[in-house]
Amino acid sequence: MAGTKQLWSLVGFGEAMIRFAPVSDPGENGQTFLRSVGGDELNVCVDLAKLDTPDATHPAPQWVSVLPTGPLGDLVAESGERVGVSLAHTKRIPHSDIGIFTVLPELKTVHYQRRNSAFAKHVPASFDWQSILAPKPDGTRHWLHVTGITPLIAESPRLSWTLALQAACELGVPVSMDFNHRKQLGTLSELWAVVLPHLSQLEVLILSVGSMVELAGLCGIPVPSEAVPLLDPSWRALVATLRRTWRVRRLAVCFKTRDANGLQRRWSAIADASGVHTTVAAPVYHTPKDECGGGSAWAAGLLDCFMRGIVPLESPDVSPNSGDDVAVSALAIAARHADLLAAMCQESAGDHSQVTRVEFEAALSGGTMQTALCLSDLPGAESEEKKTLRALKSCGVLAILRAKNTDAAVERGLELIALGCKAIEVTLDTADWRRVLKTLAEQSPPDVVVGVGTVMDDTVACLEEIKALGGKFALSPINPIGLIPECKRLGLLAVPSGLSSNECWDLKRQGAQMIKLFHAGQVTAKILKSMLGVTPLAAMNIMPSGGVSPDNVDEWLDAGAAIVGMGSNLAGKDIGFPTGSVEFDKARAAWNETGRATAEAVFAKVAARYAKH
Repeated sequence: MAGTKQLWSLVGFGEAMIRFAPVSDPGENGQTFLRSVGGDELNVCVDLAKLDTPDATHPAPQWVSVLPTGPLGDLVAESGERVGVSLAHTKRIPHSDIGIFTVLPELKTVHYQRRNSAFAKHVPASFDWQSILAPKPDGTRHWLHVTGITPLIAESPRLSWTLALQAACELGVPVSMDFNHRKQLGTLSELWAVVLPHLSQLEVLILSVGSMVELAGLCGIPVPSEAVPLLDPSWRALVATLRRTWRVRRLAVCFKTRDANGLQRRWSAIADASGVHTTVAAPVYHTPKDECGGGSAWAAGLLDCFMRGIVPLESPDVSPNSGDDVAVSALAIAARHADLLAAMCQESAGDHSQVTRVEFEAALSGGTMQTALCLSDLPGAESEEKKTLRALKSCGVLAILRAKNTDAAVERGLELIALGCKAIEVTLDTADWRRVLKTLAEQSPPDVVVGVGTVMDDTVACLEEIKALGGKFALSPINPIGLIPECKRLGLLAVPSGLSSNECWDLKRQGAQMIKLFHAGQVTAKILKSMLGVTPLAAMNIMPSGGVSPDNVDEWLDAGAAIVGMGSNLAGKDIGFPTGSVEFDKARAAWNETGRATAEAVFAKVAARYAKH
């Protein structure tokens, strides 16, 4: 209808795998690994859903794939479904495997185990691409996004990939492709032979600099020497030449350089018939916290501009020989959006972006199309770790839920928040801690921070899941292997434990922004005050826990504690027993008689204390 905005739903087709990355060095007791989910096409779907929560005006992205039934397949599925990605067309196959890749930093490579995955062995006929890609009854159109990874996995994925592209062509569905050559899967020549027949139907082909150079060599096109800086115009001229040679509508190339301190300069060039639309004069500077996810986020940022109408689909009606730089245009704006989303994605760990539309628009407003952007200089560019630190220091009291009764723990957490609590810890030995953490994080107001405690060596690998469930910090009664670096990578606040001044200072040296004084009952508030009275040690943020009670909160805070942690002394003992048991009824009566009023009084007293500062 005239004047009606076209609605788009992205369809991403490809495999997702379980990623294992080491977070500690090998030792006698083994090695700790972080488990996460990765898959380029799924990443793009998740990144778009994270930008705009799917609703009537923002159709859900759709990820089409094949997963095994069982917990590992569920893990992958939930990573998309929790942000609104539709898996309506994803097949679940019983008695099958999921692909796995393991990061091997000592070899500077990754090891794939995917030959026997459900995706690699799926039956291509199981996908009805005409139905999947057909316009919806409400007029919503589909956009197909694929990568060069899929056709090299195995024969079945290659056939499904080809059938999807053929159906898109027949239905007039726009297609984008991230070339994304993976040498472990096959040669560049093999992939190029598969891609070449489909170039004419692509709205945009995305390349890395490395793939661009190799493909130019394969096609006999001269490239600048390695000595020529990537900022030199000859590299953008190469992008224009390749687009004309291949007769592709748009060719996009992402450029990156990094200095000795890890600061990355990111810009891009998108060639079409009107010239090379580039952000070379207005790059984005950032220091990646994770090397994964940037490419997928770049594609999501670009596609977002197409589907929101910022970039028209129609090809420009101009001479096809233009190779001039264009700094101000719809495609240049799209390139800036893509650069920025890629950079912001790498501010947190994992393949999936955590960036919302509000955060993205705020970052965009930090500069113009003619100026560079540095993420660390943007208003509100405070790291997630520091935001959580600041929030905890303004709370005064952390309520610790260590429960054997899941329902009672959720109920008590929400009750404590209603009484004025601003910080809650869910210990990892709590029954069904995932449900408790997720529920409290989802139902808490914005000024309440929720995290976990009792993290040990074997649960450091849960940190990424903890972040996905809404956790903001991770406490431990020890200093678990990999806790501090993994929390920093994820944007969580690590709070390991020490008791002596030497132990606490060593944790600060390792990067801990807050340190748990445990067991605080073994020392006194006077000892803490004396320790922090030594000028250099005053820089530590200390959280006494264990032995802290409503009666001595003021003593610890007066001694210089940044915040105190209290368990059953504040949260009640009933959550440690099954509902209906004698112990539960007795403890619940005590909570009703005095516990609730005591907790409320503590929160009110601390709130009044901090209101004076």
